[in-house]
Amino acid sequence: MAMGRGHWCFYLLKRFDAQQVSILNFYIICLLLFAMNCSDDSLQSSSNSDDSVIYGCTDISSINFDSTATENDGSCIYCGLDTSFTSIQGGTAGYDITRSNNCSFVITGISGNKTILIKVNESGKELWNKKLGDVPGNHWGKSVRQTQDYGFIIGANQNTIIKTDSSGALEWFSKLSFSSNHFVEDVIETEDGDFIAVGGVGGDPIGGHNQKGQAFILKLSNGGNVQWVKRYGISDSPNDSFWGVVQSDDGGFVLAGEKLQSRNFEFYDHFWIMKTDQDGNMLWSHELGGNLWDEAKNIVKLSDDSYIVIGKKSLSSNNLNMWAIRISTDGQILWNTHHGNNNYETGQSVSLSENEEVIAVAGYSRTSSGAPFNYRIWGLDVNNGKLLWDKVHGGVQEDEAYGIATGYDNGYMVVGKSYSFGNDRVNWLIKTNSVGEISN
Repeated sequence: MAMGRGHWCFYLLKRFDAQQVSILNFYIICLLLFAMNCSDDSLQSSSNSDDSVIYGCTDISSINFDSTATENDGSCIYCGLDTSFTSIQGGTAGYDITRSNNCSFVITGISGNKTILIKVNESGKELWNKKLGDVPGNHWGKSVRQTQDYGFIIGANQNTIIKTDSSGALEWFSKLSFSSNHFVEDVIETEDGDFIAVGGVGGDPIGGHNQKGQAFILKLSNGGNVQWVKRYGISDSPNDSFWGVVQSDDGGFVLAGEKLQSRNFEFYDHFWIMKTDQDGNMLWSHELGGNLWDEAKNIVKLSDDSYIVIGKKSLSSNNLNMWAIRISTDGQILWNTHHGNNNYETGQSVSLSENEEVIAVAGYSRTSSGAPFNYRIWGLDVNNGKLLWDKVHGGVQEDEAYGIATGYDNGYMVVGKSYSFGNDRVNWLIKTNSVGEISN
């Protein structure tokens, strides 16, 4: 019969008399035996519990979230590293960037004649890089958004829309089969889980055609089947196009684009903002600008269901400014501003700060006619459009920024194409602080 350590105390007391074992020593031995017994019980309990408990980070908002963990061990790491840097990413151009989960960002662009999708962390380190070569034909990523299932939807220009899972693996693609090429510039997921794509219809405008030259908006199911398509603008002409789209609170859509003024020789464009209902039927439209080239290139929605639209405004044939307008959901212009330095400045993409106090506009500019373009980032006050800061980044060759996303530290991730920082054209990513600066 096994004897517990507690019983050994009484055994010793009977076995030895007071002369052999002092009372003090006796108590010391008992305490040691008791401690050893407790330690064994604790180890056994721990061993039993380790069979059912998996320690790790259980917070899904953390960058090291462990889906297998059953108990949080305090190891969670959160977003917001205060970083600024420049880096060369895969491919030959980045056309858009979006925030993803776990402190990461996803870039889309082009390599060869195919769409690429690259995931990076806050420090610009590549997490994965996918070239979507299984999608037939020529295509390149012009826009990317994260979807409700943590995958990504890509507007891939020539007749192409691509859906991937959260790791960038292809789930499905849609190749639009209209009689003329439909160049897809932006795609969003709708509240009902379908998708809205916008862009412009290409092709030779000479000869008469009821689609060529028009801007389009179309709805697809989750799977890529076209449910409806609507086209607006002047048909049989150089392209009218929608470049960006957001969904309004009433289920309709607000679009940013460019629209031909009239069929004249110069083919001048207007800065175009249009709202439709949920079926793509026009509710109101603004065509703004003069007798030159004015374009609305991107749009962002605010929490009050108003919108900020950015692009370019022609002051003369050789003087273009970055243009920004805030507009209400019923089409009232709340403020209207433009900024530049008397040469060529164009806004291509816009991002809203988390507190909705600042919008950052990314694009490019040059110092004089014939000089190379550089990345340019403007910070504007959301309430009135006033310029808060304005920064230029780049080298001695052509550098053009196309996409921007607000960082987790309130700085900005900007992508585009550059000839200054490689042997040929490269996908150049920069990360700035909250006022557009890059630390040396």
